[in-house]
Amino acid sequence: MLRYDYSQLRQKTNFASRAEVLEMATRLALRIPGSFIEFGVASGDSTRVLSRLKGNRKCFALDSFEGLPEKFEGAQVGTFAGKPPRIRGVEIVKGYFEQSLTPDFARRVGRVAFAHLDADLYSSTLCALNWLTPLLDTGSILLFDEFLGGEEAEKRAFDEWSQVSDVRTLTVAEVARDPSGFGTEVSDVRVIFQVIGTSRIQLLRKPTPILSTAIRYLATTKRRLVGMIPNTTKLL
Repeated sequence: MLRYDYSQLRQKTNFASRAEVLEMATRLALRIPGSFIEFGVASGDSTRVLSRLKGNRKCFALDSFEGLPEKFEGAQVGTFAGKPPRIRGVEIVKGYFEQSLTPDFARRVGRVAFAHLDADLYSSTLCALNWLTPLLDTGSILLFDEFLGGEEAEKRAFDEWSQVSDVRTLTVAEVARDPSGFGTEVSDVRVIFQVIGTSRIQLLRKPTPILSTAIRYLATTKRRLVGMIPNTTKLL
């Protein structure tokens, strides 16, 4: 995954929006049973997109609403603090992940079809992934909002989790995005993963119907997305 000087791309590119990437990911997730869950809400912009796209699925959105517990790039402790939004069809869970992500809550959530990980921090992302592990199944979709921001905080959490858990994933899409906006001029990337099993031996099997469906869907949207992602090799 490459990062680029956004100051040279600003006037030359048209990145896919967060809402467009969320729509692609949720359409894949709607083909399998399970709840939708979001880690990191802030003002609720992405949560409102999930509310619109989730159909009749249970949907949960978690945030402390006390702001960042530690610094992230140029954002200081307390950034993103605010009142929990009220969004129809979504259960807002207020509190730090370490306190909110309990076994009782896991039983209420049940199997997870889609998880949006937008917690920014390494520690918060790893906490969410560890809690998610027993709730994921073949076909579950994971979307990371700023995979390389904050010294690759979300990526480091994902890589560590992948090493210690028995969950195996496939990279379905990497979508270039603008910087997170906290004192950096370096582009970032949103990444969609799909769970393909819980054992390495499953990587040798034929693609599941869920995975085949995901591939067909991505093929139909490739032309639109490619038009939104810059040819950075030519630009720089």
